[in-house]
Amino acid sequence: MRYNLPQIVLGRTGLKVTRLGIGGAYCESADIYRTAIDCGINYIDTARTYKDGDDEKVIGQAIKGQRDKLILASKTTKRDADGARAELEISLELLGIDYIDIYQLHHLNTQPEREQALGSGGALEAVQKARDEGLVRFIGVTGHDWIQIQAAVATGFFDTVLCWYNCAMRDAEDTVFAEALNHNTGVVIMNATRTDKLLRRKKHPDIEQFYRYVLNHKAVHITIRGLRDIESFYKVASGISDHIELTPREKSELEAYGASMKESGELD
Repeated sequence: MRYNLPQIVLGRTGLKVTRLGIGGAYCESADIYRTAIDCGINYIDTARTYKDGDDEKVIGQAIKGQRDKLILASKTTKRDADGARAELEISLELLGIDYIDIYQLHHLNTQPEREQALGSGGALEAVQKARDEGLVRFIGVTGHDWIQIQAAVATGFFDTVLCWYNCAMRDAEDTVFAEALNHNTGVVIMNATRTDKLLRRKKHPDIEQFYRYVLNHKAVHITIRGLRDIESFYKVASGISDHIELTPREKSELEAYGASMKESGELD
């Protein structure tokens, strides 16, 4: 089943990506990854820590013979140069590839972590060197604390940023997004449905509406979804292929729904 997914240039990277991507960590088999890729997705995001490395191994099996048509992103949680380099080399080996399109400094959620990673002898130094060697094409940053990630993006070092954003958790609009627009940083969004907690109520908007909401922000390029349920993934892919635009009323209704869920504590 293949969908006509819309594509976009991912900020200053120049990479042409599908506006829906695959998020790692949740998929159990190479076959399921291949099934999602076959539906037209060209962006896959994983990390060294996902399933203790097994996620990268499974993705490596899934992408054999089709690496050239995919944009692959992985991550390191190491803050020092030696640690980041070691993780990068393991990721390349497990994925079975010669280079990673986007290598990200993962979870820079505190000021001390950010300062160490970006300072002398830090992880950024190692990834920049790897970029010079052709092992990495672009450098990204990820995190769950919008203020800290905003500060990282503001340095101008990062080509992409991955953060939370949905109709209930809109903090990124005035923090991360503002800086990303200043630097033409590619923005990738996770948690469009807050790991499906936004779907818990008996009466909830269709799942694809949450993804349309995210993609309607002018700063956002991609939203990713983990393969917890391939049928839900198909539904989102189909919905986005049909259209992305929201009417002002639909946008307002989603924001009201999200605010209600957040206020009630149902997203904790």
